[in-house]
Amino acid sequence: MSGLTGTLVLPGLVDPHVHLREPGSNHSETIASGTKAALFGGYVLIGDMPNTPGHPTWTKDRLLEKHALARDGAHIPTTFHSGAQPESDNVGELHAMSRLSLWLKLYGAPTTGNANDYAAADFRDIVAEWHRVAPDKPIGLHAGRDNLEDFIAVVAGSLRHPLHIHHVSTNHELRLIHTAKRRDLPVTCGVTPHHLLKTAHDVRSEGWFARVQPPLVGEAEAEELMRCLSDGTIDIVETDHAPHSKESKLRAESDNVEGLHTADHVTCFGLPCIELAAPLLFYQARRGYITMERLVDALSTRPARIMGLSVSANTFASWEMREFRVGEENVHSQCSWTPYLGRLALGIPGEVLVQGKPLIKDGVLVDRAPNVVTNRGSEI
Repeated sequence: MSGLTGTLVLPGLVDPHVHLREPGSNHSETIASGTKAALFGGYVLIGDMPNTPGHPTWTKDRLLEKHALARDGAHIPTTFHSGAQPESDNVGELHAMSRLSLWLKLYGAPTTGNANDYAAADFRDIVAEWHRVAPDKPIGLHAGRDNLEDFIAVVAGSLRHPLHIHHVSTNHELRLIHTAKRRDLPVTCGVTPHHLLKTAHDVRSEGWFARVQPPLVGEAEAEELMRCLSDGTIDIVETDHAPHSKESKLRAESDNVEGLHTADHVTCFGLPCIELAAPLLFYQARRGYITMERLVDALSTRPARIMGLSVSANTFASWEMREFRVGEENVHSQCSWTPYLGRLALGIPGEVLVQGKPLIKDGVLVDRAPNVVTNRGSEI
């Protein structure tokens, strides 16, 4: 796999961490448009997060609503994560929800739809019930500034429940995760392309077009994240694809230039990138910062394994490994912009198949595979 020229056939990519925004109040993406963008990025399965603006996925009925939309409009297999917060009062829903999803997502820190920091103890009843009804289905965590160690102790330590820590960004988080893994606790973690490829310095020139949660870090920490992804300390790449419209970003920039995050301020955290994540990282492999073997593991094999899935030999993408500079023509998300305009990237999927069925052929969309995945052990 060392050659990065010509045509390269790779397993289909898997991302457990995207935001499809439907149904809800944010119309910059839909399940149809988001899965189409993912397909043009080489992805064959994505997992939608539950904090849909205006319509959080806290009940069985809301999961079923997303399932119906996906069966009608999705372009690739999709899974929809359950959500629960201390204020959602939905512990009684978790049993039914666990049968309809592969993952429970907890927000322990401020993000879209939440301006609170929590203690791990605030989620104790939620975690205990999910462990009872779905002991093998991971709990995903958006950690807070000071609560990661306690969440690891409660979820992975006391219960030995699989815990996945999303979008790691600091050396402190990495030290805690490394310690947990050395103790053989069931802990995994992911990093986003924006924490690898952008830095806190970008906020000075780009404002809300570079504001994310957790925030971008300095150059030295971004380099350490790439090193830890390369050596496998960080398990996977997860895009955290957050397709806010340009108008929403500009409104936040106009009304909240300081980037304050309270219930009283306009916020718009997150960046779109699902169709460009792999090509941007393939270019980093060409530059020697990471091997393609490790990238395939982080983008496909390992995220599938964490979700309890496998990628069929008949589910793959044929990549034309040519270098290009990112332009608007490379954007497929309905939000219609990218934070990587002008960046160098490598690789365009000329053909994508799911279970032997061509979805993209000669770079053109030709079909859909709208399957909703809810069971561990499934083959994509």
